Amino acid sequence: MGGDSSSRTSKRRASMSIGSDFKEATFIVGKLVRILKRKAEIEVEDEDTGEPSLMKVRLAEDVNIDINTIGEDVKAVIVDGKVARITPLMGMVGGDRQRTEV
Repeated sequence: MGGDSSSRTSKRRASMSIGSDFKEATFIVGKLVRILKRKAEIEVEDEDTGEPSLMKVRLAEDVNIDINTIGEDVKAVIVDGKVARITPLMGMVGGDRQRTEV
């Protein structure tokens, strides 16, 4: 399978090349902190330091987010630089935000 050398996988993020509709999808797991005018803030664990950091991402035009997911652990799918979907992670134990099944 000839993958893109820029594709990376880690405990929190996974990138993959899919078809011709878009070049890359990135999956981010963290806590949804805030939603503002087509932007979202997600608290993630810094890969280098392990400290929490705030990631600010733009939302795609057709994305709907349930206001009740603010403060919850979520998985965000980023396509072409914008969040295409945010899904709450209901089955996580003890606030462990690193495990993700991709």
